Amino acid sequence: MKAKDIRAMAPEEMKAKIADLHRELSIEHGTRSSAGGKSRNYGKMRTIRRTVARMLTAIRAKELGLNAPKPAKKAAAAKPAAAPAAKK
Repeated sequence: MKAKDIRAMAPEEMKAKIADLHRELSIEHGTRSSAGGKSRNYGKMRTIRRTVARMLTAIRAKELGLNAPKPAKKAAAAKPAAAPAAKK
């Protein structure tokens, strides 16, 4: 899940999604245990853990009021081209 999508969610919605992701992660861990220690999809487990971390970070940022909109970037002023140095 993209960070942009996560930031757009309400904290309650994020908490519900986190619970779903934890369930999904426990299923993956169970698959790993029953498969003799080999995970069928370790990349998915990593993605789930990172998504949960992003959501928890977004929730905390909203609690602290750190989600202020970023100001629009100003157009960069055109720099005059420097004259080439004369060779001797």
